[in-house]
Amino acid sequence: MSEETQPNMNCVDAKVVLVGESGVGKTSIIKQFTAHNFDPDCQASISSQFSSKVVNINDTKKAIRFDLWDTAGQEKYRSLAKIFYKDARIIMFVYEITSKKSFEGLQNYWYQQVNSCCLPNVIFALVGNKNDLYNNAEVNDEEAMKWADSIGAIFQTTSALSNTGIDILFQLVGKKFLNPNFDYKSEEDLKKQQYEKKKEDQKENKNNDDEDDNIHIPDVQNIKINGKNNNGKNKKKKCC
Repeated sequence: MSEETQPNMNCVDAKVVLVGESGVGKTSIIKQFTAHNFDPDCQASISSQFSSKVVNINDTKKAIRFDLWDTAGQEKYRSLAKIFYKDARIIMFVYEITSKKSFEGLQNYWYQQVNSCCLPNVIFALVGNKNDLYNNAEVNDEEAMKWADSIGAIFQTTSALSNTGIDILFQLVGKKFLNPNFDYKSEEDLKKQQYEKKKEDQKENKNNDDEDDNIHIPDVQNIKINGKNNNGKNKKKKCC
């Protein structure tokens, strides 16, 4: 089944607002999600921008139209963001994993602002973007996950550049939106178990292949073919 569903399929709407410091990649995440496009020269948003996408949610018979609002992270535009996230159903707190400052900005400013006026049943997601730069990370996954747990948020790392983790992120928040009792960590545990089983199966298959390689095969240089050696040359006869 295609990721995007048909307009006449059973579908519900969900308003999603991305917040965070300027330059963390909010706009790039949305562009990659909606258009599978990455612009390396993408400029920081100076106003709120809207786009949408309809997605089938895995393991359900429903689809969600995600109405996406990209907010400006610069300090002079921050007050405008309240207009958009006060009635949002899903809030995504986005930081850059190579910037401790962007993560602290979520903790010290954005969360308090959102939590003061958001809907009581809003779904939070903590998004660590630019995980393609993992070797330069200033915020490790354990630290981020600990804070995500403290605010009841789904945690997911992404890369708008390589388009990793983004579809998974929207699947997770979509399942939570459709089912408030959805436990994303249980799903992650199941995926880990499946991954470990796959690794074990691959290891077992490799061992079987190695055993097959150890089967003795006669030296083909000693095999005669029509009275000739396998190199195509006539065998020398002894002198009579």
